[in-house]
Order: sequence, then C-alpha cells, then structure tokens
Amino acid sequence: MIRRTLLILAIIAILSTACAGFGGTPAAPVAGAPTDTPAPVTLTLWHPYGGAFGQQFEALVREFNETHPGIVVEPSYGGNLWTMRDKLLTAIAGQAAPDLSMVDQFWSSELADAGALVPMETFIQADPDFDREDVWPMAWKTATYDGTIWTMPFSLSNIALYYNRRLFREAGLDPDRPPTTWEELATTAQALTADRDGDGQPDQWGLSFPVQAKRGVVYYWFAFLWQAGGEIFNDDYSAARFQESPGIEALRFWQTMVEAGSLPLSPPDRGFEEGRIGMLLASTARLNRYIQALGDDLGVAPLPAGPAGAATGVGGANIAILSNVRDREAAWTFVRWMTSPEVNRRWSTETGYLPLRRSVVESAEYRAYLEQEPRAQVIVDQMAVARVRPNIPAYAAASREIGLAVEEALFTGADPAQVLTAAAEKVNALLAP
Repeated sequence: MIRRTLLILAIIAILSTACAGFGGTPAAPVAGAPTDTPAPVTLTLWHPYGGAFGQQFEALVREFNETHPGIVVEPSYGGNLWTMRDKLLTAIAGQAAPDLSMVDQFWSSELADAGALVPMETFIQADPDFDREDVWPMAWKTATYDGTIWTMPFSLSNIALYYNRRLFREAGLDPDRPPTTWEELATTAQALTADRDGDGQPDQWGLSFPVQAKRGVVYYWFAFLWQAGGEIFNDDYSAARFQESPGIEALRFWQTMVEAGSLPLSPPDRGFEEGRIGMLLASTARLNRYIQALGDDLGVAPLPAGPAGAATGVGGANIAILSNVRDREAAWTFVRWMTSPEVNRRWSTETGYLPLRRSVVESAEYRAYLEQEPRAQVIVDQMAVARVRPNIPAYAAASREIGLAVEEALFTGADPAQVLTAAAEKVNALLAP
C-alpha cells in the first residue's frame, strides 16, 4: 500500500513539473472591461448516488447554486463506490480530479497520504461559527486519520433488518416479533422460504443481502464478524485477525443458510419490494424506499445479535475537498451548507440516513418525524452498537480481498478457514510497512 501511495505521489510530481513550463505572468485585464460582477466560481463534484438518491442529492446542489450566485457546483455521477475509488485515484494521478468528491468513509487515509486532500480541519478551525461538538463523535471517526480531520461527514447509516409483515403472517409468524438472534434469523428465514408454484424450487426466499464482493458483501460480513466476537485487524493494524475462529463461525453461519436454500445467491431484482423476499439486511438509508414499496407491511428491526452480542456497521459518505480545488473558500462554503443542520435534517428524513448532528436529532422537527414514522427509531437506537471501519491506508485494498474470500466461500462452498487464511496472507502483505 505504501508503494502504491508513493507511486501516486511520484506521478503527480512529474506531471506538476511538466506543466510548470506553461505558467507565466497572467495577462493584464483589458482596459474598459466590466469588473463590477466577477464571473462565478465553478466547482466540479463527483458523487456515487444513482436513482432516487441521485435526484435528491443533485436537487440539493441546485438549491445551493440558486442561493449562492457567486458559486456554481457542477455535480456528476462518478459510479458506485466500488468503481469510483479507482476512477478518483486515476484522476488524481493525471491531475484531472474534481474540485470536490463524495468519498467512502475509509478513503481519507489513502487520499491524505497521496497528498490529494485539503484537510477539512483547516476550515473547521478557522470558522468560529462551526460547532464541532454538534457532530457525532462517531462521524468524526470516519473522517479522521493520524489525528487530523481530512473529510467532512455528510451522511451516516447502519445495517438494519427489514421484513415483510404480510409474509410473516402467511408463514404463521408473529410480525411483531422479528428475529433477535442468529438462531432465530436462520429459523425464521427457513420458515419464510417457499415453493409457491410447486415446481420443486423455491420462488420465495427467507433472507437476502449482498453476497458479492462488488456489491459490498464485506460490509455486511464485518457486522457478523463483530457479533461473533472477532476483529478485522489487531490493535496496531499490523496483522489480520478476521481469519480467526469468530470469522470462521460467521462465514459458516452464512453458508448454512445458503445450503438450506433460504439465502439465495442470485436473488430476483426488487425481490423484497415485490414480496418474494421475506427479510432483507440493508442500509438504513433505504428506509423511505421500502416504505414506499411496502407501506404498512414493512417492518424494521435491529440487526439480530450474534454469540458475542449486538453490532452493526457504520456506513455513509463524506465530502472531500481535493488539493487541486480552484477556490478553497468556495468549496468550504458548499461543504458548510450541505452539512448544515437544516439541510442535514431534510436529507436525513427524505432518505433514512441518520442525522449528522445532535441538534438535528434533538430538534422538534426530527422528533415529530420519529413520531410520524416510528420505524426510523431503529436508525438512532442502533448507533449505540455501531462500529466504524478502520481508517487506515490499507483498508480499501484489504477489504476487497476479504470480500472476494467471503464471496468464494458462499458461491463454491469452500472451507471458510481455508479461504479466510488465504485472504489473511494477502492482507498481511498490504499491512506490511
């Protein structure tokens, strides 16, 4: 990982030197040219939001542009977070990076080591009106590397259990008593799995969640690893630990549900929304989407606890100001507005993301929202057992290796100990100084 970071820095240095010869003294303004109204500052912004999320996000950007006539932010979809990281690193190396970018929470360390970020701490310290204490400490953890805040938290989420109350009733299950343990999760998933058309194959499944590396399986598996009492790395991030017995137990538990037929490896598109999936593990950010699809038949519950207790993962995204930004103050103005209490409250209630700020959670408006939509209370309650993924330079590459190992075990039935041990060898090489 260090070699890769140094390579990025070397490429940036070479390109910067090559471009230096094209500098020179700026041309003097043309006499008589109008100067009363300077041209607005234009900033480019990459984001990973598609579909309804993308529409909501870009609507906020348009609102910012309308209320800040001196700044124009141009948003563009950069692809999902699986592909966007490589795209962003390539753009940085080629000096073609955007001014701002939404980033996954654990990219900060790698981008900071590459010299690609303007530390967000610089703006926060210089802004006397910014209330650092209003932002949840867990949110700051997602943005901090080596004691410095490098990015600005924008959205927070965790993994919850969504379930179809109608399918529970049809299977003879109590919709007011969703599973609370691994054992209950497996037995409930089996009870919800059915062959509706009598062809000998299930066409209704009990449980679904991402099972492919490119779809984020590792994020979900880490929650089960923690619930089994395991850890991803050792305390000083010098060696892998996910291959130990808790990791094996978590992965074997998943395999038993695949073997039972209750956890499909190729679930139907929109299977949960269309009533073909009984339970779904998914981000709390999808709450409003599933409310629209299922209405009163939607149930929401905490992630069932494992042998070592309850745990869930912290998800979401942060905003980064790239080092090539055209106007730092304009960029901070945008970041400040997008994460302000009013905008954060609207983004949270319109999506299902956890509010970034204490003041939003404690506000009369958000309390009224929870009274109107009590299923959203799970989002807030689960943050007490939510865990942040390590913000270290090797994490992104390491998590890909782990995700591929988990995928292999699920799709081939390979021995969990064997695939996790093989992945640990690769991860240890990434962690090596």
